[in-house]
Amino acid sequence: MKRLTKEDILRGKDRREAVHVEGYDAEVVIRPLTDGELSEVFAIAGAGEPGKPDPSRNFRALRLVTSMGMVEPKLTPEEVAEMKFGVPEAIGTRILELSGIVPGASVKKKNRDG
Repeated sequence: MKRLTKEDILRGKDRREAVHVEGYDAEVVIRPLTDGELSEVFAIAGAGEPGKPDPSRNFRALRLVTSMGMVEPKLTPEEVAEMKFGVPEAIGTRILELSGIVPGASVKKKNRDG
């Protein structure tokens, strides 16, 4: 298994990953977000009213994540909003996983027994 290097860590947003988008039966290229970009996203998502989640804020935040993190094709948040239902959310979720915000399937726990 490959070890994580300092160069890997410092490469940050230069990392690229191709993601298959089922809604279009095609691939897009994504990258992780920077701390500054994530701060913008969190400002939109916000905490809202206690006990009252606001789904529209979450959708707006995921559209922004998708717009920022999608390298090919590059789309504005307004263009991302025109995508098929569920696609921006799926891409945005993978970008958040790649950014280390949401645990992803690609992160495996190491077995202590070897």
